[in-house]
Amino acid sequence: MTEPRPGAAAAGSWQVVVLGALIVVAEGYDLIVYGALLPKLVAEPGWHLTSTSAGSIGSLVYLGMLVGALAGGPVCDRVGRRNFVNASVAWFTLWTAASALAQAPWQLGGARLLTGVGMGAVIPAAVALVKEYSPGRRTGLVVTILMAGIPLGGTAASLLGIGLLGTHGWRLMFLVGAAISLLILVLSLVRLPESAGFGTRQDTVAAPRPSAVTTFAALFRERRALLTVLFAVATFANMLTWYGLNTWLTTLMRELHYPLGSALTFSLCLNAGAIAGSLVLVLAAHRWGLRVVAAVCGALTAAGILVCAAGPQQTGTLLATITVIGASTQTALTLILASVADSYPTRMRASAVGWANGTGRAGAVLAPALGGAILAAGLAPRGVFFAFAASALVAALVMAMLAAQGRRTGPVVEPALAEARS
Repeated sequence: MTEPRPGAAAAGSWQVVVLGALIVVAEGYDLIVYGALLPKLVAEPGWHLTSTSAGSIGSLVYLGMLVGALAGGPVCDRVGRRNFVNASVAWFTLWTAASALAQAPWQLGGARLLTGVGMGAVIPAAVALVKEYSPGRRTGLVVTILMAGIPLGGTAASLLGIGLLGTHGWRLMFLVGAAISLLILVLSLVRLPESAGFGTRQDTVAAPRPSAVTTFAALFRERRALLTVLFAVATFANMLTWYGLNTWLTTLMRELHYPLGSALTFSLCLNAGAIAGSLVLVLAAHRWGLRVVAAVCGALTAAGILVCAAGPQQTGTLLATITVIGASTQTALTLILASVADSYPTRMRASAVGWANGTGRAGAVLAPALGGAILAAGLAPRGVFFAFAASALVAALVMAMLAAQGRRTGPVVEPALAEARS
């Protein structure tokens, strides 16, 4: 068989990265749009929603993502990346459209739960796919570009909400998300290839493919158990911090008597920092290593949260600090997932990313309730800040431990696949 020209191979790699990023943009929009719709949902005639019940409906998408990530990774490792990615996008597109048609709160909650299953399933598959089309030393860069799609989609949802919500209502926002997802699905069906690594493995391994359960169990064998557990702790702590801040930052700062205008200001600072900052910090990861920079980002997040808790008097200082928090928290999550992709062989890579991302989603589910419980206990807003600073520090310490271990073991190298790409 004729070997592909290096330039063609590189172009194919970036095509996969761009398509993966577009898929994650669609997911980011569908995931974050709910927050922009809350005021309209609470005012929906006949639904009688309160802020609490509307928030409970919103949390169902994260529960669905937890299930999708944990269950989807092993299935993806069995059936292949391309078909699984496309099926997952089709699934969350369908249920995003269904959300627009909901006639009662329970219908919206069910649709959001099922939307989350598809969202949670697609991330491990997309990360595995772009990893297997990219040189090893570029893992951090390509996964950063991929994961930047979530804040990009969230920013698009916020900006479209400003223009459409007041005149067209909340249903159109879901329909726009479904339309965006459908267009990207069509493009993916036409242009997204199968994973080079998965195809090579299927061509060279004659034995029957292991079951999804066997693939998942392998994450805890061959001296991988500690590695697998530590990655789970790191993603859980990181997402607890990130989604806790997304939920409570505006409320906490208002209780600390800051005269900032709207929640959109905070959201834009967090998302702008997450997008721009992560692309800058990944260059440091290319030089010093994924795990080292992830640990540093966790420490920066903790420090930034403590600055917010201290109550800087200058608005500019506060906004700059929030931007740094967005950059460091998003980068830490991206580099953790990139490190997971680097640490496991092709046959179980999506399972490993799904495990890490799925257990992390448990942190996303817990975060809103944790902040509320701390405030309900009569503790000051600073108590919530301290809790999320502590979780950021836990993520930093775990990644520092993994960085020390990585110096001794290094990332997984698959010579046959490397030769096939070169």
